[in-house]
Order: sequence, then C-alpha cells, then structure tokens
Amino acid sequence: MNFRFSIVFLMAFALGFSQDLKVMSFNIRLNVDSDKENSWTNRKQEVADLLTYYHPDYFGVQEALPDQMKDIKTSLKNYDYVGVGRDDGKDKGEFSAIFYDTNRLQIVNSGTFWLSETPEKPSKGWDAALNRICTYAVFKDKKSKKEFMALNLHFDHIGNIARVKSSELILKKIKEINPKNLPVTVSGDFNLTEDSEPIKIMSQNLQDTFYHSETKHYGPKGTFTGFNVNEVPKDRIDYIFVKGFKIKSHRHINDRRENLLYPSDHFPVLVDLQF
Repeated sequence: MNFRFSIVFLMAFALGFSQDLKVMSFNIRLNVDSDKENSWTNRKQEVADLLTYYHPDYFGVQEALPDQMKDIKTSLKNYDYVGVGRDDGKDKGEFSAIFYDTNRLQIVNSGTFWLSETPEKPSKGWDAALNRICTYAVFKDKKSKKEFMALNLHFDHIGNIARVKSSELILKKIKEINPKNLPVTVSGDFNLTEDSEPIKIMSQNLQDTFYHSETKHYGPKGTFTGFNVNEVPKDRIDYIFVKGFKIKSHRHINDRRENLLYPSDHFPVLVDLQF
C-alpha cells in the first residue's frame, strides 16, 4: 500500500513539475549599421546562442525587423512564431512577435492588433510617434493539456496619452479575446518605469512578476543598457505581467558576449511560471 502511494505521489509530482512554463521578453534591438560593434551582424549568433541556452517555452521579441525574424527563426530548432510587421500588417516594419517551442505548445488562436483608436488595421494611435502593435496567441500546452493566453507588445517611446490608452486597450482586449478567462501573460518593452501611470494601470489589474515571484529577483533591477557595459542599468522598462499563474522565479539576464559586450541594449526578462 505504501509502495503504491509512493508511485502515485511521484507521478503527481512529475505531472505538476511538467506544468512549469519558462517565459521570456526580449527587445533584441533593431538592425542598424550605426551600432558598429553592436550591430546585428556582429551579435546575432550570440542572441541565438542565448535563446538556445535558456530555451524558453515561448518568448516575445520587440524591435525585430523582417531580416532579424528570419535569422532567429532559422537559428532555433523547433520554434515557430506568430506576428506581423507593424507598418502593413504583413512583413513591413518591426515585429512584436511571439516565438514558441512547437514541441511544447500548439496554437489555438492568434492575431495582432494596433495600439490605436483603430486597432483592427495598421495605424498610429493618439499622440504616438510610431505605429505600435500587440501580438497575441492562445496556446495549448501539450504536457498539461491546459490552455492560456500570451500577449507581447512594444509601447510608444514618446506619446504619454498613447501609453495610457495602450494600457487600457490591452486590458480591454484581454477580456474580449479571452472569454474563457484563461491564464494570461503580457510581455514587452513598455518604455516606462514602474512609477508611471500606464504601468500602474497594468500592475493594478495583473501581477508584476518582478514583485510577486516566490524567489527573490535575480540580476540587476534595470533592463535598458543602451549597450553601455560600464554602468549597471537602473531603469526597468521591460516587464512580464501575469494573471492565473504562480510565479516561481524572475530574472534579468545580463550575460555578455565573448567580447564582453551585451547581446542587446535591453536585458531579457525571464520568468518561470506554474499553472
């Protein structure tokens, strides 16, 4: 009897452990030659190596141009993505795509909307300087058979009204697209620190994984470096918010390339979640 109980307990433990999800948000910095030693050509392999090493079950990228999307897709095994370019809803402009491990996750539903008054079509919202988008996916976890929703975005860097309205739109869209009230993650570069109104709107409705992790945050508090390796960043502008998950750990990855430069001008945010 005790032996049977032990077997059942171990099976239950293994099943619970398999439900952990590793999630990343990563602003990879767009491809511009003016970055010189930090240009995409010089660091794309190390970005791929970082992603391969940490192997998130899914990760959201920001600032990814079409050529960078192709580079990431071809460099990673068993990953696919959902997302479109922000300028034409196809392949023009930056992506805020979600890459996912096809061995672990399958797509139930996905799409992209614009952070604007007309979210259904390519558009610039309110006082924003640029088109901004949010890509979403409803996933089914092949291990646990559970479904959840992931959103990934990049807020405007100028428009204060646009950023407030974007936070409100995100919360509205979660309710519209997620009628089953599935667990949710929202990842992205918000271009804002946590004392700003848009981030307060998000954190009042969703959990900021930085503060709600069961273990202490690991790594620098800031996420934006501007490629400066001589100062520890103080500004946290990249976030992962969740609802309906346990947050097991939270980390900002400050790994360096072989030449001691950073893979991007933002640190990736990595969290371990549990249903």
